[in-house]
Amino acid sequence: MTSANRSEEPIAYEDEDARTRLSGIADGFLIGERPIARRVDDSVTRVGPLGPVILRRARGYAPAAVAELPPERPILAVGPDLKNTVTLVVKGQAFVSQHVGDLDHYAAFKAFKETVSDLCRMYEVRPEDLLVVHDLHPAYASTQFACSLPGKHLAVQHHRAHIASVLAERGAFDLPVVGFAFDGTGYGDDGAIWGGEVFVGSLKTGLRRRAHLRPALLPGGDAAARFPVQAAAGFLAGLGNLPDLFGPPFRFSEEFRLAAGLARKGIRTFTTTSVGRLFDTVAALLGFTRRLTFEGQAAVWLEHLARRSPPVDPYPFPFTGEVLDFGPADRLRGRPEAEIARAFHAGLAAAVATAARVLAAETGSRHVVLSGGVFQNMLLLELIKAELANSGLELWTNREVPPNDGGISLGQAAVAAVAPEAC
Repeated sequence: MTSANRSEEPIAYEDEDARTRLSGIADGFLIGERPIARRVDDSVTRVGPLGPVILRRARGYAPAAVAELPPERPILAVGPDLKNTVTLVVKGQAFVSQHVGDLDHYAAFKAFKETVSDLCRMYEVRPEDLLVVHDLHPAYASTQFACSLPGKHLAVQHHRAHIASVLAERGAFDLPVVGFAFDGTGYGDDGAIWGGEVFVGSLKTGLRRRAHLRPALLPGGDAAARFPVQAAAGFLAGLGNLPDLFGPPFRFSEEFRLAAGLARKGIRTFTTTSVGRLFDTVAALLGFTRRLTFEGQAAVWLEHLARRSPPVDPYPFPFTGEVLDFGPADRLRGRPEAEIARAFHAGLAAAVATAARVLAAETGSRHVVLSGGVFQNMLLLELIKAELANSGLELWTNREVPPNDGGISLGQAAVAAVAPEAC
């Protein structure tokens, strides 16, 4: 027995909708006598090295005020298209909705519009009075919906919103920080696919992009998120003397050949700084060559693989962003896959710690902010915490909203409330 929805789709909370959508799947339906007012998923939380982490914020948590922002006009922040949530700011209180889902599904997009309407009606806010905030990506369904609403509109870059969500939770509007936003994808200021960004500054003065992962190619764009070998084709494109990746021990699939061809010819190939796709690349080199069945699957697999190894020396991962040889040669030499995975995690953690120390000294900051889906990796957080244990720097990550895209809407609202001119 489970909730009434297909994978990735929102819960069907109306009886007829459930019968229509699930008649070929469910053997039976348990229907109550009272109608359900609104859909709310189960929440998902875990305890991490820096305290409790919310991975999906819904039942028992939402909608509730999670932050106090400078009270001006009411703000509606519509979030991103993946793991969508909506934030409404009324009289300085930021109310974050329950988890909505991925808006590329029509049912989820319909639920998204219902959630916006629900929140505005619940808190008696007129749409024409709102400052409407959305992602910088012009093709997002959430962006296009936001632009269809009355009132003033403001775009906030995805990764700045990640960092801002942490600062909003803590009421740290003037505090200078060094912020790391690592995830799979987000539309950058330059139109490239960002995902390995380092910022300095504050909410009040603006968050300036100071460093990033060395850019790589991403054949097929966001479609590469479903095939680790496709991401690998882009990250490995700049390396010379590659071994035969179709033979043992790699056994890459045909998707790699097709993606490598796209990268070589520059067809449907984009530039990315995504740490999420770097994790996919390492996972592919270590044996995860199949298609993903859920988002982040290869990275989760890689973390579990790394935990099977005792501590090892990290791979070189200089702060300059240059990613050195992190896998193919060692695997050819027969080094255990778990050791390679562990060395990669250790190398990335050491790079974050080095960058944090350098930029903290440069800016006078004593606070380091970590946000984005990559920081759901508990091993990576453990290693970063250990690296910075005696540095005098304080580590912050999300507490009230997820570090993944479920926290973006709060960050959007915070930037709009504190420093809209910084956008």
